Amino acid sequence: MSCAQCPFPAFSRSASRLRRGFTLIEILSVVVILGIASAIIVPQLSSRDDLRCAAAARALMGDLLYAQSRSIALGKMQYVQFNTTTNTYQVLDAVNPNNVINNPVTQSPYTVTVGTGYLVHVGISTASFDGNTTVAFDPMGVPYSWSSGAGTVALTAGSIVFQAGTNKKTITVGPYSGEIKIN
Repeated sequence: MSCAQCPFPAFSRSASRLRRGFTLIEILSVVVILGIASAIIVPQLSSRDDLRCAAAARALMGDLLYAQSRSIALGKMQYVQFNTTTNTYQVLDAVNPNNVINNPVTQSPYTVTVGTGYLVHVGISTASFDGNTTVAFDPMGVPYSWSSGAGTVALTAGSIVFQAGTNKKTITVGPYSGEIKIN
């Protein structure tokens, strides 16, 4: 049956147009629009301090969970010690003198410097575990604050605040349970 004999000539013509696909001009137009949109959006994403701050908080949460899990697995105290002046923290298996453990991935000392690499522009604003800068986990995963004067004392409040520009993320370590949350 030819188009001239078709009882619905308008329908058969539009159906044949649908089968043709897109023209080169249409495809190029879409590619150009996507290129312009990505040129505007991508630089803004890479300079987003809120995302960097959130990434730093998630990385620290993982490190705290690792120290807590390690204390349970090995049946001995593990420590995470913060230094807000140098923007670093270390995972230790002994304090006084400090014994930094090796990172299981890199096999280098487990010291994290905030403000470098993907954490650029992020700093440790505060780190306080009942006024001390070291948190410890016992063989049951229960958190303690540690100081050279008092040793380990059951934790009543602990938090670390990361800041990037005006953006802040607070990581809290719950007393007794050792629950670690990002706020």
